Amino acid sequence: MRGSATRSRMRRVRRRSIAGAPLALLVVLVAASAWWFVRAPAPEARGHRSAPVVLGATDPHETIDFALVLRLPGQAHLRRFLNELTDPAAPNYRRFIGAAAFGARFGVSRSVLNHARAQLARDGIQVTGSYPQRTALDVRATAGTIDRVFDVRLMDWRSTDGHVFQAPRGAATIPRDLSGAVSDVAGLDGTTLVRDNSASVQGLTPATARSAYQLDPLLRQHLTGQGQNVAVVEFAEFDQSDLDGFDQQFNLTDVTPREVDVDGGATDDSPSSVAEANLDLEVAHEIAPGAQLVDYDAPQANSSGADTLGDVLDRITADGRARFVSDSWGSCEADTPRSDIQRDEQALEAAAAHGVSVFIAAGDTGAYTCQQATDTNHSLSVSWPSSSPFAVSVGGTALSLTSTGAYVGETAWDDTLEQAGGGGGLSLDYNRPAWQVGPGVTNQFSTGRRQLPDVAAAADPWSGWDTYTSGAMTVAGGTSAATPFWAATMALVAAYAGRHGAGQLGFVDPMLYAIAGRSQQMPAFHDVTLGANRYYPAARGWDFATGLGSPEVANLARDVVAYLKR
Repeated sequence: MRGSATRSRMRRVRRRSIAGAPLALLVVLVAASAWWFVRAPAPEARGHRSAPVVLGATDPHETIDFALVLRLPGQAHLRRFLNELTDPAAPNYRRFIGAAAFGARFGVSRSVLNHARAQLARDGIQVTGSYPQRTALDVRATAGTIDRVFDVRLMDWRSTDGHVFQAPRGAATIPRDLSGAVSDVAGLDGTTLVRDNSASVQGLTPATARSAYQLDPLLRQHLTGQGQNVAVVEFAEFDQSDLDGFDQQFNLTDVTPREVDVDGGATDDSPSSVAEANLDLEVAHEIAPGAQLVDYDAPQANSSGADTLGDVLDRITADGRARFVSDSWGSCEADTPRSDIQRDEQALEAAAAHGVSVFIAAGDTGAYTCQQATDTNHSLSVSWPSSSPFAVSVGGTALSLTSTGAYVGETAWDDTLEQAGGGGGLSLDYNRPAWQVGPGVTNQFSTGRRQLPDVAAAADPWSGWDTYTSGAMTVAGGTSAATPFWAATMALVAAYAGRHGAGQLGFVDPMLYAIAGRSQQMPAFHDVTLGANRYYPAARGWDFATGLGSPEVANLARDVVAYLKR
C-alpha cells in the first residue's frame, strides 16, 4: 500500500548545489539546500543508503504537531471553476477569488467545521491553526491520543547519525465522528536529510543572465517588477549582510525582504542552509530588482518530522500579497504519502483560484527523482509537488554564452556520471490537464498523465549562478536556481502587462502553453532541441527534458499582453 511505513519514502528535496561542497555523503536533521530530504524508511526498506533502527513505541505523552486535511465538498465545482478561470469563453474567465471566498464556496460548512473542532477538543486534540480556504487544520496531540483516535501506531526510529524521529506503522483511520469534515491525516512521518554535492566552475552574473534571457529591453523601459510581490518558500534563515554584499558586488539596488514566519518560523541558521535561502532571494532580486521579496519561512519539519509546505502555501494565499511564488523543495512523487499530496494539492488549488502562480523545481536527478533516496532505483519518476497540475514545473538546461555574455544556445541538463539532470517525466497521480496541449506535447512517451516540466532555465552547475554567501562570492546550480528566476521573470512580465492595461496574469501555466502553441513572429521561448535529462530527449516543441524551453522575456511579455487583450 502506498504510504505504509515499510516503504522507503523521500522527503522534501532542495533543488540545487553550491560550489566547494565536500565530497562526502552526510545525514543530518532538518537542514535546507543542496541537502536531499529523504523519508525515514522502515528497517525492511531495500536499496536505501542506510536503514534506521526501530526503538519502540513513541512515548504516549510526547506531543506531536500534525495536520488534518479537510474535505472539499465542492470539489467538482472547484475543478470546473479552475478550468473556467483560463477559458475565455467561460463565465468565470479571470474571475479570481480570495481565500475566504474559496473556503465558503468549496470547503466544508462552518457548522460541520465547528462540530469537528468540538469533537477534536473532546478527543484531546488541540487546533493550533486554520486557514480561510478551509483546506486543513493544524493540530497538536500526544502520541497516545493520536494512536487512540486514529487507530495508528507511532514508533520511534533512530537514523544512522543518531537522530531519533517518529514514523507510523499502518495507515491512519478517520473516526466516524470526524469523517464529515476530515478526509485524511498528514504529517506523521519523520525525516532524515542527505546532502548532494555538485560543483560549479562558472557563474551567471546579473548582467549575463539579463542579456541571455532578453530582460534588458524591459529594464531599459524602467520595468523592474515594481508593484509586484514575489514570495519565496524557505525552511532556513537568510543573511541580510550577504544580500547586501551581493547588491554591492553587482551595483544593484538594496533589498530587504519582508519576513513572514509560518509555524513559528525557520530556525535553521547553518551556513549551508543559509546559502540556500540567500540563493533564492539573490536570483529573484537580480531578475526583478524593483519587486518586493517576501520570505515565507517555516521550520522544515514539525515535531514529528513532517513537512510544513502546505501551511506555507495556504499562508501565502490567505495573505494575498504575492502573485508569484518560488518553491525549490520536493519529494519523490511515488513515495510521498497520499495524505501529504492531498494536503499540498488543496493549498495549490486555492492559490490558483486566487490567481497565484507557484513555480516549483522539477528536480536535479533527471528522469529518476526517486534516485535521490536510493542509488539503485532506476525507475522513471518525478517530483511532487512539481507534478501538480496547479504548479508551474521548472526544469533545467545547460546554458552556453559567448565570451561577452551573449546567448549561444542551451541543451537539456544531463550529467549521467553524477546522476544529475533536469527533472521531467510523467505523474503517477494526475492526468494531463486540458490546457497542456501544443506542438510536441503528445509524443511517443505520453500516457494521458500530467507531463513535466512546463518550462526550464539554466540549472547545470557548470554554467551556474553567481551567489554571495558567508561573506564571499561562489557559484550555484540546480533547478532551485531556475525556479526563482522564473518567478521573478513573471513579476517583470506582470509589470509590463500592468503598464499596458492587460490586467492580472493569474495562474500562468495555461497561458504559457497557449502562447507557445501559436505562431509568433518573435518567439517567447528558446526551443531547446539538444541533449536529454538522462532518459527523455529534448525535441522540437515541448519535451520531457525542458518543457516549453527557456524564456525570451521581452518577447514573452509582448505575447502575454497580446494574449490577455485578444
